[in-house]
Amino acid sequence: MVIEVDKLVDTERGLVNRKNFTDPEIYKQELEQIFARSWLFLGHESQIPNPGDFFNTYMGEDPILVTRGKDGKVNAMLNSCRHRGNSVERSDLGNRNNFMCTYHGWTYDLAGKLITVPGFKELYHEELDLENWGLVAVSQLESFHGLIFANWDPEAPGLLEYMGEYAWFLETRVNPQGQGSEVVGGIHRWNMDCNWKFAAENFIGDGYHGTTHLSAIMAGHAVLNSRQLSQMDAREPINAMFRQQSSPNTFRIATKYGSGGGFQLKAADAPVVPPDMKDQGIRDYFQQRFEVMTERLGNTRARIGGWNAMFPNFSINSSADQIHVWNPRGPFSTECWVYILVDEAAPAAVKNALRASAQRHFGPTGMFEQDDGDNWKLSTKGNKGTIAKRYPLNYQMGLHEEIHAATDDLPERWQGHMGDTNQLNLHRQWQDMMSGKSWAEMRQQPFKRMGS
Repeated sequence: MVIEVDKLVDTERGLVNRKNFTDPEIYKQELEQIFARSWLFLGHESQIPNPGDFFNTYMGEDPILVTRGKDGKVNAMLNSCRHRGNSVERSDLGNRNNFMCTYHGWTYDLAGKLITVPGFKELYHEELDLENWGLVAVSQLESFHGLIFANWDPEAPGLLEYMGEYAWFLETRVNPQGQGSEVVGGIHRWNMDCNWKFAAENFIGDGYHGTTHLSAIMAGHAVLNSRQLSQMDAREPINAMFRQQSSPNTFRIATKYGSGGGFQLKAADAPVVPPDMKDQGIRDYFQQRFEVMTERLGNTRARIGGWNAMFPNFSINSSADQIHVWNPRGPFSTECWVYILVDEAAPAAVKNALRASAQRHFGPTGMFEQDDGDNWKLSTKGNKGTIAKRYPLNYQMGLHEEIHAATDDLPERWQGHMGDTNQLNLHRQWQDMMSGKSWAEMRQQPFKRMGS
């Protein structure tokens, strides 16, 4: 039974029902209406550079096998044998000529075509139609500067239309110098006791949660002596963030299909450098990259950073260039996958420094990631109770702020990097898809930004 969701998100008043984060039936409908119809991140092409290479991943709760065919083409299909549903490949990654199900021996080629069935002549009398019993392939598969995305819905818009203005930012992280990017250091994977939407909305533009990371921010001042630390106001880093809110170099963007971010621009002649990159050689690399990006992408995009996410569960942290994917595992559980992304043109020393920096800040043991995960866990728990569900959550910050028109170098946007507009826009897209609207309906309806 389809759940009526028209009253679960109130975009006019900035209210979201707590049931959206805890109700098991709502979660089941999300798998059908959102994860089976949205563009989802599968991985990076650098993970499968050679013919026969493969890796396993997920789309929602469905296991997905991604391969590089002998023709060089990328393929993505359900990792589930058509005979009894067993996995045809159990390893996380590797290289194969084909994939054989260990249950009854049905064997598939790199594109998912069924090529061998034991007893085909003796038991099936050659009547089994091999062409129609291959692995189930995704309906749409596209790559964005090496990032592989897929969609089960053949009626969904193409990837670039789906991304909208988000692609304007994403290119700066995944192809800064025009030579692509690559994943290094494997994938960090762990489970958190939270609803996947808390992670998604945190990354889509929550610049307001500086209090969360106060201890980690203060730890960054360890270079100060004890006297300086004792005289330092612990609230000053947070106050500085609030002061930035009024700067013309901070803004928020939201797209028609629920993606967006909160962004900051460095000074016109300043590259974006991770805060713990002190080595001069590494800083020289970022300066050189900044000059190349300015030439390729323009000065504005060369100096942009911030929090961002692509609906429903993909984000890339521009402070560490990490890809985060929030895989749903029930209303109270999320399997987090984090990939460390580096500029392919970067020297080896820079790549290693970025990997180490990313691991310090994010991932299961990262200083900032642990802060966030604790909040998301307690927020999920706090929305679960009987009395709690009677009271909606407040998403009213910035709801009626003026929207600035697009310019030559910036998309349509709100001033300041703090507000609930991006999070509310994510929930608005969630509501549209959960209500069962077809992609044809969603493409035809005008995009009304919060407050407009």
